Parts: sequence; C-alpha cells; structure tokens
Amino acid sequence: MNILFIMRSWKASSEVWMGRMIESLGSDLKVIVANDTKGEKTWRGSVPVYSKAHQPKEIRYLSRLFKLFGYTFRRNPPDPNKLIRRLIDRYSITHILCQYGIEAVKVMDTLQDINLPLFVHFHGFDATFDLRSHTQPEKKSFDDDYPKRLKDLSQIAVFIANSKFTKNALVSAGINPDRIVVKYLGVPLPENIRIHKKTDDIQIFQLGRLIDFKSPDRTIKAFELARMKGLNGQLIIAGDGPLRTTCELLRERSPYKDSIDFLGFVSWQEAQQLLLKSDIYTQHNIYGEISHQSEALGVSVLEAMSYALPVVGTRHGGVVETVVDGETGILNDPGDVEAQANAFLRLADDPLLRKKMGNAGRERVAKQFSLEKEAKELKRIMSVSSTKD
Repeated sequence: MNILFIMRSWKASSEVWMGRMIESLGSDLKVIVANDTKGEKTWRGSVPVYSKAHQPKEIRYLSRLFKLFGYTFRRNPPDPNKLIRRLIDRYSITHILCQYGIEAVKVMDTLQDINLPLFVHFHGFDATFDLRSHTQPEKKSFDDDYPKRLKDLSQIAVFIANSKFTKNALVSAGINPDRIVVKYLGVPLPENIRIHKKTDDIQIFQLGRLIDFKSPDRTIKAFELARMKGLNGQLIIAGDGPLRTTCELLRERSPYKDSIDFLGFVSWQEAQQLLLKSDIYTQHNIYGEISHQSEALGVSVLEAMSYALPVVGTRHGGVVETVVDGETGILNDPGDVEAQANAFLRLADDPLLRKKMGNAGRERVAKQFSLEKEAKELKRIMSVSSTKD
C-alpha cells in the first residue's frame, strides 16, 4: 500500500495517539497532509509532510517592485483539493486515510472524484452532531448539513470508529452500520509499572483536558468528600482547558487546597512519571452540559491501565468499553460524587485490591488495546482493495 495520511492538527499535545498510529503504518505511509505543519517538511526526517493552509508567501522581486507603489504581492495558499490530487499522482497513492470526519468533508469533492480506497477515522467529537464550544455554547460547531454530507461520503468510504459508542452516534445520524468498523486505539505497554503497597499518602491522578465532559470539578468535590471521610492523600490534575479557572477557584475555596495540585499541560514523558507515582487514576465522565460531548474512548484511561493503575470512573461513553467494573476499576453513575469518593476510600484502604485491579487492567490492555493489535487491525481494514459499491 501507498498511503496518504490526512490529519487535522500537526503534533497536537492532546493527540499523542496520532503519532503512534503514523508510526504503525511503517513503510506503507508515503506522505502526510495537515492543516498547518508549522514549517516542518518531514515526519521524523523520513515521511514528507505538506500543509493544507499556510500564510500566503510573498513572491520575490515582484513583491519588492509592488512595494514601491505601496502594494504587497503575495502567492495564494494552496487549494487543499488541488494539493491532494497532486500528491496522489506524485507519490503513486493507492489508499487514503483521513483522520476526523470534519476533515474529510472539507476535501469531499476530491475524495468523491478519485477512484481509491478511502478510510475516514472518527474519534468522537466529529460524531457529536450537536457539538458546542465553551466560548459560544449557543452556536453549533458543525453546519446543519454535516450529517448529510457524511452520509453521502459513507457511500464511497469505510468509516472507522474508535469505539462502539462512536459507531452508535454515526448510526443514529443515518450512516449505514455496514459502512462502519470499530477499531480501538492502542497504547504502549511500559516495562515499569506502579507497585502497589500500603501507604498513608494516596496519590490520585487525572490526565487530560479540563472540559465539561471529563468533569474535573466533580472529581475535586469527590476528593474533598473523601478527605472529610478520612482519606489521606493528594489529588493531582494534569491538563488545561476551559474549566481551568473553575477548578482553580474550587481548589482555593477548599479546606484541602494544599492537597490539590494543578500542573497544567505536561509532556508524555512527564505524564509517564506521574503514572508511575500514582495509586489511583480517576476521570468523572458525563454528558457535557455545555459541549454536549462525551468521552468516546478515553486514551488516558487506557494509558493508566497500562501502568497497572485501578480506574475510578463512570458508566458513560466509551469508558464502559475499556474499564471492566469490579475487575479493572470501579465505575459509578455519572454525577454521583459520593460514589466516586467512596471508591477512592475503598481502594486507598486496600492495596491488594489496587494491585488486583491494576494488574487486570494491564492484562486487558495487553490483550485488547495494545499498539500491535491496533496496527494489525488497521492494516487489515485497509487491505480492502476498493470501497466502491
């Protein structure tokens, strides 16, 4: 296969999984297209990358001449559809893998015209048809015709959903379920893991965007309640997002503020060290009151499981597909802060239970959510010679 890989953001901090997927494609990957490559020309010195949208460049000499008369002469940015057509010819592309449905729709005219196997990978937010932003919650993020355009696109493409939850969202929008396959994202299995033992200072950890559907504000309240009931420990939250100020205020108003720490954005290397030092991983997923979004899968949950951490979460979204309640963690009803607090206490008091659930979670990742399994499944899906009916 000669694969053209279309992505949204270039090396986004919240998309570590994207780099893992790129690496898994190996020599089959021939070229990458992103919205803005930040001036970079290759992926790790090997695969060429192109930007769909960049600042118009001044044309040498002509620009100098026009400036004499008070004008600036610039070369227009490339047309995304023309760019993709050109790259298909230049690199003898045989397969196209596009990340996010919204990105596929942007170049839909070209994708409909070419006679190549096409695969569109959905990750949750792009299947949230009533998605809202925190800055403009009164306005939908997607146009009203977005579901119809996806339905048309599904006639010529295989849709890859990152979870059954995402697949169900696509089906509810009228997409034929026969055009959708589920492929979970994989995570690396580290050599070193958390060794659980009795401790008087439990460390509870959450990693990810501070946004309504991850509900870090409820996690802070649950931690407070657990402390009131006798928990000794600290809560560490790494990440940034629209609820950062809300969470900072909750901490300042908390009698346990010295035990709550916000780290902001952390690199994956820093996150690994935090996972090694933590005893419990938590995430209070709900249906976002503002964003209308849900956790479609939860890569950070899988990463925590890979480090043998028990997970305290909720029965919502794709988390129910990764965490087995009572085996790899404890799942509570969304919004039930007291149940989350009680789960903290139960695990804090029982290192053997933490170890049992943590080891079971790591084993589940090794069997169901490994990088090797994801790579094998992706190549199997893309081995289809044609997606045309």
